Amino acid sequence: MNITYDYYRIFYYVAKYGSFTKAAEIIGNSQPNITRAMNNLESQTGLKLFIRNKRGIVLTPEGEQLFEHIKVAFFHIYQAEEEMKNQSSMASGSIVIGVSEIALHEVLLPVLSGFNKKYPDIKIQITNQSTPITLEALRLSQVQFALVTTPFDIKKPMKSIPIKEFDELLMASENFRELKKGKQSLIELVKYPWISLLPGTATRTYHEDFFADNSLDFEPQMSVATTDQVLPMIKAGLGIGFVPENMMESTDGLINVKLDKEPKRRSVCLVTNEEHPLSVASLKLLEVIKGMNGIYSNDNKEWEMQDK
Repeated sequence: MNITYDYYRIFYYVAKYGSFTKAAEIIGNSQPNITRAMNNLESQTGLKLFIRNKRGIVLTPEGEQLFEHIKVAFFHIYQAEEEMKNQSSMASGSIVIGVSEIALHEVLLPVLSGFNKKYPDIKIQITNQSTPITLEALRLSQVQFALVTTPFDIKKPMKSIPIKEFDELLMASENFRELKKGKQSLIELVKYPWISLLPGTATRTYHEDFFADNSLDFEPQMSVATTDQVLPMIKAGLGIGFVPENMMESTDGLINVKLDKEPKRRSVCLVTNEEHPLSVASLKLLEVIKGMNGIYSNDNKEWEMQDK
């Protein structure tokens, strides 16, 4: 059988209103064309679907059976159209974001409040993991896009754009007050107890690279799972360590250790997977994130950190 969607659509309205003429008015076609289409439908199915009488159209048992199926199909089509309409108007939708801890504080949190107020019906799910785990979740399509911190490597079909640069400050407690004096060389600081994140995280890799650039090994005495655990341990006098500047709630009782050679600035980056198109809601949130950080659409220049 070669039955088109239009035949089923016409059948739906003929069956619903019991009239070829009424169906023609609703569809915007002529009554002869509607009659011809239904004759073709009966011919192709090999079934008599209608009984025509003076009062209009009555469905046969076979017609009733077909109408029950088509009613369900049209209900789902209507639901899909309504959902698409709501999503395009941001009246509904959902976003699943993978974000590393620093990226959450540096980029995502500042925009969420305003976004939620403007689009209260958009549901947002946030998974907070290290950069490598977040990027793997994006590769597996477990999140729609990722906000992560350098350093990292990506391959096609992933693409990345730097969103915001940030500094890390080397902090110590008063237990190490001798570090207040002047600028410190990294080679002299190796003897101190260091606190960092666990191996395999972007932050730990960043610290290891910084030490390696100075021909030194980075061997922290303490390793923790999340960035927000580093500062309390520094305050407790357990060691020295780097803390993102915007995560410094207070410097009371702390020393900002100055280095004779500062580490490179880090970046929060937006990473997407080109194999998986973004929803309308996700695109809108990305537009807000970029706008808040002074990045505007430019298809030719936007993706600066290309896949490798």
